[in-house]
Parts: sequence; C-alpha cells; structure tokens
Amino acid sequence: MKPAAKGRSRRKRSKIALVCAGGGVTGALYEIGCLKALDETLDLDLTNLDFYVGVSGGAFVASLLASGFGPGEMYREITTGGASPFGVPAAAIFRLGVAEYARRALRLPSAAFKAAQALFSGDTSSPRDIFLPFLEVIPPGLLDNSGVEEFLRNLLERFNKTNDFDALHAPLRIIAVDLDRGETVAFGDSKHRTVSVSEAVQASTALPGLYRPVHLKGRDYVDGGVTKTAHINLAIRQGADLVICINPLVPILNGASRSSLGPLSSHGVDTVLGQVLRILIHGRFEYGMDRYRTEHPEVDILLLEPTRDDLTMFRYDIMRYSARKALTRHGRMSALETLRHRKTSLAQTLARHGVRFKHAPLLNRVPERPAEEHKAQSAQALAASLDVLERSLAAR
Repeated sequence: MKPAAKGRSRRKRSKIALVCAGGGVTGALYEIGCLKALDETLDLDLTNLDFYVGVSGGAFVASLLASGFGPGEMYREITTGGASPFGVPAAAIFRLGVAEYARRALRLPSAAFKAAQALFSGDTSSPRDIFLPFLEVIPPGLLDNSGVEEFLRNLLERFNKTNDFDALHAPLRIIAVDLDRGETVAFGDSKHRTVSVSEAVQASTALPGLYRPVHLKGRDYVDGGVTKTAHINLAIRQGADLVICINPLVPILNGASRSSLGPLSSHGVDTVLGQVLRILIHGRFEYGMDRYRTEHPEVDILLLEPTRDDLTMFRYDIMRYSARKALTRHGRMSALETLRHRKTSLAQTLARHGVRFKHAPLLNRVPERPAEEHKAQSAQALAASLDVLERSLAAR
C-alpha cells in the first residue's frame, strides 16, 4: 500500500472500485466468501461502490453485486441453500450441445477424404499428418455454457433486477475477448452496451477449449482472462482512488506446508496443468500489479488472494461446482485471516478513503485452518460420482 500522492485531493469518501478476477467456478465461490468477510469487517456497502469489473468467474460475482445482491445473500444461498440458489432452478453449467456435434459430423466425409489423400500421396511424414484433418470435426469447445446466461437472466428477472448495463446504479465492466480480432472487449462501456448483462457474463466465462465461443451481435467471444487476469487498469482509468481486488488463482508453493502432496510430477496431468496454469496467470497478474503501483502511486490497491500454501484452493479443479459450500466458507476464512494479520496497515490505508473497520470480534481471532491433506482415492471417487449425479439432476 502506498500513501496518497500529495497532488491528489481526497474526498470524504473516495471513489472505490471492486475488481473480481478470473478463476472459473471455484474462483467465483472463493470471491463470494471473501466478499462476505469484507462485508462483516468493513464499514462499506459493497453493493454501492463506484465501479465494478468482472472477469471470467468474477464476472458473475461482480454482476450480482452491481445488481444489488449483497455478499451476505450470496454467501447464505451458496452455503446453506440447495440445488436452486435464490429459489431459481440451477441451469446445467456443463451442456454437451449435441446439435453442434451433429453439425460437425457432417465434416467427416471431407476429413476422411483429406486423410486418405495424405496417406496415399506419399507426402505423409508421420501418422500425425493423417489425423490432422479430423481435428476440423471437433467443435471449437467441448461444451456449451448457455446455462450461465440462462441462470443469471432468470435470477435477475425473479428479483426484478435489471439486465441492462444502462440501468445499473454504477458502471459495470464485464471483460471478454473478441476471438477473431484478438482484442479485449469491456462490455458495458460506450461501445459495447447493446448486449445484456447475462449475455456478457456468458461471453466472459467461455473458457477456451472447454466452452465454445459465445456468438453475440455478429462476433465470437471467449473468456476475458485470456488477455489479463483482473483488468485493474479499467478501474484506474475511471478515477478509482481505492481498488479492492480479489484474485483467486495462486500457484501452490509445494513443500512449504504440512502437505502430503509430494512432488507434483508424481500426480496426473490435471495436477501439473493446474499448477502451470496458475503459474502463468499469477506471473502475469504480479507483473500488472507492479506496473500499477509504479505508474499510479496515488491509487491504493487492497488485494485478497489465497496464500501460497493454500491446498484447499489448489486441490480443486477450477470448474469444480460440487465443492461450492466448502470453497465459499474457505474464501471467507482466508480473507478474515488476511484482514486480521494486516489490520494495522490496512486501517491506515482505508481511513484515507473514508472506510473503517467495524468493531468485529471476527478480527480478534480467526481459528487456524487445519492442515489440508490430499484426498484419498476413495474420497476422490465419491466426489466424482456426486459431480456426475449433480450435473444430471441440474440438466433435467
């Protein structure tokens, strides 16, 4: 945290922005837990801030806050509710989209012909050349994420909330990437306000490879985290004096805790790829943070993220919805620990912006987190079975 520049005057209440970074389903759950902790400890209405930015899973969370859903409501629905949060039937997060596979199947004859040409032409250098044509048969994403848009739209309608960027009480920016142009798009700005909030969130959460690009107004969009993880720069450009950023993806520092993980290379490809993904994303995020602090010393950034030895966040795949209750509670405890350990320095920083800590007993003592042990194979199998059951029920 850096002191306010002398040349910039402070109002009684500074301009405050919230940035919810990307992190898939588990990242969104972690962010809801963190927001609950902030709501419990700070004298600040998180539904009445000056600016909101959401990326990927964070887009869903930011859109709810900007629409007036409080952290307490979200936390309660996730941790105590059933399969229908807020009384709205949960649409399936994972949809196969059989129609797309049927359309792609029509390309099989052409692909087979090209493969045969490669085989008998004498130009084939490896079996790979024969199988390359068949890649055109595979859809641009394995699944369809229309359930995200459907659930958010129904939720907003049920509670008479707006699905229109223009009608929100504060500016909201939902980040996605234009696939063909390779450009970042901020839905909600002056150039991209014709789509609904729920459509923008669907585009921002279209993780490449897993989900198909989302087609809106003649353009195809993918996950907003492809270019940047948080897009704090948007909040700074809007004149934010204080930026609250929640970043849920951090690489594990294996061996620094009482973990029984052992070498990550001894696990499956999902563990290795999960760590590599976190390394890439967090390295890019840290580079951006260094730039913001250097170029904008007048802006304070309150960052909440998991610690490097946080096995709870690491052991779950970023698209793991079945662990929603545990991850949301964990996000709250993680944030409370951070706030408690940094309370003295944070109190001075927040005071400059008219924000103070409540007299919350939660900050006096936070129970220590038990050492997270790697799941036994039987527990993993049970969790996987529950996942399948839950998705089947949600799809009905």
